[in-house]
Amino acid sequence: MKRSLALLLLTVSAPNLALAQDLSGAVTLGFGEHSLDDFDQDLSTASLDGRVNLAFDNGMTFGVNAGYLDVGIDGTPIGIDATFVGLEVGYRMSNGLSFGAYAEQLNGQISLLPIDLSLKTIGAEVGYTTGNLEFGMNIGRTSTSPDIGFLGDIDIDNLGLTAKYRPMENLAIAGAFQRATLSSGGTDVDVDLIGLAAAYDINEQFSVFGGYSRTSVDELDGDVTTMGLGLGYNVDLGGVASTVSLELARTDLSAGGDSTDLDTIRLGWTIPLGGAGSEAPLNSVADSIFNPRHGAVNTALTGAF
Repeated sequence: MKRSLALLLLTVSAPNLALAQDLSGAVTLGFGEHSLDDFDQDLSTASLDGRVNLAFDNGMTFGVNAGYLDVGIDGTPIGIDATFVGLEVGYRMSNGLSFGAYAEQLNGQISLLPIDLSLKTIGAEVGYTTGNLEFGMNIGRTSTSPDIGFLGDIDIDNLGLTAKYRPMENLAIAGAFQRATLSSGGTDVDVDLIGLAAAYDINEQFSVFGGYSRTSVDELDGDVTTMGLGLGYNVDLGGVASTVSLELARTDLSAGGDSTDLDTIRLGWTIPLGGAGSEAPLNSVADSIFNPRHGAVNTALTGAF
């Protein structure tokens, strides 16, 4: 599965690489260990994430994003597999305005259970770049398969706002707000996420990155808060630039006055694609804010795991 995702990135983008005016992106292989309060078994994760963005002389842009996550519960045969694929097509004008469309699909499966959950999302996005500042907005709708609404079909409407700023060449800051409105049987529930992230290159070898996100559910006394701080070290492997990273993260799950912490240690190996690369490793909390997926629930899960 991991190999197939890497091949997908190459297959989709390879025919256009030679024609692209600008290429950016990265690939990250990650491993994580997670411990949950009051839970005897720890969780372990293995992930592979890749992202490629292409810009052409005629203003057209194209992007592909793919990911694979394997979650295992130590000492048990229970595990969760999830795959993600996203495609974006757009047009960038000379005045800094851009617009486009996107399509995403997230598939998840729990071992020992005969249920596969699929979330398919389509939508539109607009953006504006001026100097070192970027703004973005997206709207879309997600459909689920099989239906998961208690009263039948469930619709998920997504709204996202993003901003990036580079006050210095070696410093990047980002913010994101996302809302997912779940509608079923005449009842609407909002899931809101707000996040902040920063990445700073100390020198040519070391970098630091951090991210924060808070997800809340409308009319429920509970939220999910994730914080992560990491350190990256650049290494040269036979002429191939790469970054080895270590991140410490904590996710606090609060409900009804009670809270539980999920503590995480993540290792990552990131290979940049093109001159821009990525602000942070693709398996970090920071990257889930710098480059959020088009849905509050999906972004929150990406940051936590």
